[in-house]
Amino acid sequence: MSGEYEVISYEQLSDLNVFLVRMQERATHLHPDMELGLVLDGGIVLERGGARRTLRRGDLYLVNPLEAHCFTSTEEWGGVLLIAQISARLVERIFIGAKNIRYDCGISLRAAMPRRSEELSALLMQLGMVFFARRESYEFRCLSCVGQIYYLLNTNLPWSFLDTSEEVPRRERADRMLAVLDYIEKNYTRKLLLGEIARREHLSLTYLSHLFKDVLGMSFQDYLRKKRFTHARRLVAETQRSILDISLCCGFSDVRYLTKLFHEELGCTPTTYRKKKRVSCNRKPASAVCSEKFFSAADSLRLLGAYCATRVQTRRPAPCVHFTAALARGAEQYVVHDAL
Repeated sequence: MSGEYEVISYEQLSDLNVFLVRMQERATHLHPDMELGLVLDGGIVLERGGARRTLRRGDLYLVNPLEAHCFTSTEEWGGVLLIAQISARLVERIFIGAKNIRYDCGISLRAAMPRRSEELSALLMQLGMVFFARRESYEFRCLSCVGQIYYLLNTNLPWSFLDTSEEVPRRERADRMLAVLDYIEKNYTRKLLLGEIARREHLSLTYLSHLFKDVLGMSFQDYLRKKRFTHARRLVAETQRSILDISLCCGFSDVRYLTKLFHEELGCTPTTYRKKKRVSCNRKPASAVCSEKFFSAADSLRLLGAYCATRVQTRRPAPCVHFTAALARGAEQYVVHDAL
């Protein structure tokens, strides 16, 4: 679903969610929790706050609470990410007022904190292993990792407190944006104007236009065009419908405009893109076509353990190499050794 306000469910440990996912695409969304992610394989384009960056193996990213963001993979079959979503409630227990912390950094934490990013990666991987293994009293080890993660962030990144008077208006803007995005989701295949949405939501045209810029970092037209193109690209790849039919059913009034977007975004025509995807599909199982695949705890442990071992074998020495090496050596107590 595009543009939703994500409500994160914590099944194992209250206020903390850790998962491993192979992602092709994740539409624009926002949630009230901080998100920290590590690319384990492939490449992923992250758009956040109007900025866009390609992240590759070993890159870390951070998304502040209520910050709209989306993902698109640069690889045919997606990028593999280790993601931790940490509730403000959990952080508040560790540090009073921490729920209002906002980090001022670029998308890539490797670039923002080059001297400590490896240590942060190792902590995130350790958190993942402990979370997936769920051994006795694992909750305490998870809390320890979270505390160390925030220590590294707070001592290596510029940050500020969001004034408490801003918290409620910020949440209200997010809720309004959610309602707008839900309406777009249901109506983007037809002609849709910003004025129509403004009247429906009882908002001024100027306010709604600014809301898109403030929350999503893009204009209404840019968001609508991106939403329509994403749907069209999927239909081109996965169906045999004509390009004209796809263009019309996705809300484009002119097939030439859709072809232009394909050239701008993918460097080829829709027909050429379909042929490329068809060749790739012949080499991969049909199950790989989904936009997101979440790995089980056992599979996550195996993949994470293999990644740790590979890092120790291939990376150059660094101040925190002993930490990563120790993590890899300790992986055996968590990793299930049967093959994937």
